[in-house]
Amino acid sequence: MYKYYLGFSKTNKDSLTYVVKNAFIRYLEKEKIPYTFSLNDEFEEAIVPSGIEFFNHFTALRKKECKISVIAVNDLQDFIIKKEKDDVKVILSLDAINYYRKADSLYIYLDSQDRFLKEHKIETKTKKLKLMYNDFPSLTPCEKDAFLHHFRLSKDRPIIVSYGILTKKETVMDLRAIARNSPEKDFLFFGTYTNEAMKQTLFEGITKPNNLYFYPNLPEHLYPSFLEHCSCLLLLGDYLSYPQVMIDCMYHKIPIISYKLTGYEDLLNEEVITKTDFYSQLYYAINRKPNEEKTENAYQSLKRL
Repeated sequence: MYKYYLGFSKTNKDSLTYVVKNAFIRYLEKEKIPYTFSLNDEFEEAIVPSGIEFFNHFTALRKKECKISVIAVNDLQDFIIKKEKDDVKVILSLDAINYYRKADSLYIYLDSQDRFLKEHKIETKTKKLKLMYNDFPSLTPCEKDAFLHHFRLSKDRPIIVSYGILTKKETVMDLRAIARNSPEKDFLFFGTYTNEAMKQTLFEGITKPNNLYFYPNLPEHLYPSFLEHCSCLLLLGDYLSYPQVMIDCMYHKIPIISYKLTGYEDLLNEEVITKTDFYSQLYYAINRKPNEEKTENAYQSLKRL
């Protein structure tokens, strides 16, 4: 009998789901824990990567009479945007909350995620996932440069990447300003924005810098190449970012800069990232030589796991 069934949808090609699956498989293989992707096999526990996948698998898995667990606070589909007067927040959807409560347990990476669940009054038992990085040691030259070719980027220009959900106009304007004032660099944002007004801020009005690009997601087959060519991971403070991407960047010695970041204090601290709270600080951090001591500290912290 297998220990785990992994319920990762084969149709979801987003890199965020891919990196979670890949890292979790690395953990299982390192610990020599047997797993399967087939519902026809016998297994003790099913693990799915989101509330949506919990819903998709629920009927079939209940017939198996097995435990069902969710990797929580992970998938963009589990979140919604809540606007209160002038404040905009990223919160769990009512469907995700309902699925999380029905699950036998929730897998998380960090204590800050556990606090986030408690804020939503979710009392389902949580289990801490071991932080595992993704490594891709045998890429072909073509695979290494796939990210560049797909987005028509140059090896000779630094590439700054952000992930997540944009919720505040001020953050978008700062992102546009930093791109406009750093014309020798390319800025890529993968994720979504809150509403039509945000879309207008992104694409209309003042001409968008031609070195700033917005995409809904990063295809999974480009993720290894992204780690090869990303010059810096920029964490913006008004969305929930993704621990696995941070972990992979730390392992691959990619500098991490945060801007008005809240949360994930148990993973990201001053020893491993550059924290900024004002635009002038962000501009200086983006345009100076990367702090090699911080990237080395981040790498060594993961190697000790």
